[in-house]
Amino acid sequence: MGCLLSCLGPKTADEKNSKLIDKQLEQLKYESLSTRNLLLLGAGECGKSTVVKQMRVIYTKGFSTEEQKSYLKVCRDNALKSIASILQAMRTLSIPLGNPSLEALSDNIREFALDYDGEKDPSVPEDIISGIETLWQDEGVQACYRRSNEYQLVDCAKYFIDKIRDICDPKYVPTNDDIIRSRQQTQGIVEILINIRTESKKSATFKIIDVGGQRSQRKKWIHAFEDITAIIYVAALSDYDLVLAEHEATNRMTESLNLFASTINLKCFKEKNLVLFLNKMDLFKEKLPISPLSKLFPDYTGGDNYDKAVEYIALQFRSKNQSPTRKVYVHFTCATDTNALKFLIDTVADTIIQANLKEVGLA
Repeated sequence: MGCLLSCLGPKTADEKNSKLIDKQLEQLKYESLSTRNLLLLGAGECGKSTVVKQMRVIYTKGFSTEEQKSYLKVCRDNALKSIASILQAMRTLSIPLGNPSLEALSDNIREFALDYDGEKDPSVPEDIISGIETLWQDEGVQACYRRSNEYQLVDCAKYFIDKIRDICDPKYVPTNDDIIRSRQQTQGIVEILINIRTESKKSATFKIIDVGGQRSQRKKWIHAFEDITAIIYVAALSDYDLVLAEHEATNRMTESLNLFASTINLKCFKEKNLVLFLNKMDLFKEKLPISPLSKLFPDYTGGDNYDKAVEYIALQFRSKNQSPTRKVYVHFTCATDTNALKFLIDTVADTIIQANLKEVGLA
């Protein structure tokens, strides 16, 4: 009996030790995947940088007070360049002011806004501020704003022109919403680390790699292609009736579709997880009834039905995928909506984690 106990005792201990080792090895294997590199791609003005800024707000400590203050110049520049673009477009499109007596004021503000350099002198005189407020109410200016698909105008134009008095106050500190909506072209490669605890209770660190989307920036993409876990490609739904700032003969959505096809089908990406964010759904809903999707896609027959339109666009992107074993995870987004984007990113992170664990036999 003693012999039997002495024989069983060590065996039981060995089994427990073996299970402990197996568990530790599994944890180590999982931890080896815990930092995942997500490459954020897309053409210019698609909203990639907005997604990155939202991630900072949601998953990190956000922006320091100094960073917030530094965005004040960007906010002012967005507002002033926007009103200048609208006033310049009124000339190009032959749209008269509703109130002809504002002509001299319009010229004065346009010249000031075009010459404005926040680095040299960030201040904006009171007569310019009040003048912009007056012009913004003019019927002709509003008519030109509604035709913004016919010229280059940033999406945040109305937001910052509406806040012109606030953002021209030297004591004003931009809010998270101001920073998220502000437009500043991404130069080179931007990286941030975020930690996400998903619905499956898995916690992982993601390195988000954002590279400039304008044509002049794409030569830098190759430097960000190594050790990528997944690609998040961002395309703006509202781009279907807009043209590129750098090449006005090219439709923005056509450019985005071509870029999507040429990028995701590269040999180094053929087996990578692929997530497609079809962004700016709010702007798309607004313009669909007045700007037909069929102008770009003659075979589209869904009229101004939002659901049919977004599914049609999603199909155009899905059809570019040449890897039969790879699924394209499509999500419709509004990158300026913090709560909605957090839910979406959590879902995407969970999908990527589960896909990774399957690859190494842990799920």
